[in-house]
Amino acid sequence: MTSLLTEPRAVGRPRSEDADLRILNAALKLYGESGWSGFNLTRVANLAGVGKSSMYARWSEREDLLFDAFKILIPMPEPMGETVWDILTNEATYRVKLYLGPHATALRRLFVEVAGNEPVIVQAYASLYVEPIAKIKARLWEFKENGSLPSSVSVTRMVDAIEGSILMRGFSIPSENLPCFFTEIPEYVESLVFDQIRALPEEASTRETEESAA
Repeated sequence: MTSLLTEPRAVGRPRSEDADLRILNAALKLYGESGWSGFNLTRVANLAGVGKSSMYARWSEREDLLFDAFKILIPMPEPMGETVWDILTNEATYRVKLYLGPHATALRRLFVEVAGNEPVIVQAYASLYVEPIAKIKARLWEFKENGSLPSSVSVTRMVDAIEGSILMRGFSIPSENLPCFFTEIPEYVESLVFDQIRALPEEASTRETEESAA
């Protein structure tokens, strides 16, 4: 089976995928709890239950470790679907589960700290949000170019409305409401996307609804 992990950054002892995954998970946990100012390799090693020398053989810089943790543990899928409805629904479903998933605290911290312009934080934010959202918008622009979406439709506003709603819901929902909300994610996403499709000019909205139901 192909490893999910990247190649080692430095030559050292043979790799242990289990140890690497523990280190990566510990890195996101520590970052979520303490932020970049409290993030260091010694604390990650202690949290992961591995020797510092073992971790240093793989990651000698804290910047490399944090970026790899985000990149490896939170993969970003390409835009999925052949209609506007499918693309937006798949993206919304992925994002809402991501923002409420096991790495939610680290993601929240990332969104807050990106304003500080720390290079590794900016890089991770770009990898997890800026670049994937740009691909979603580029895919939707293809529908404008082939006439499936009217030229008057703002792809940016459409995507921003959905992404902003998901961010607000994901970052503000009380923890005691999470079990109930998880059972309602399909209905929530459907309503969220439908609001945007319904706002399209009538002809495009009807066509998109018919295509998504086909």
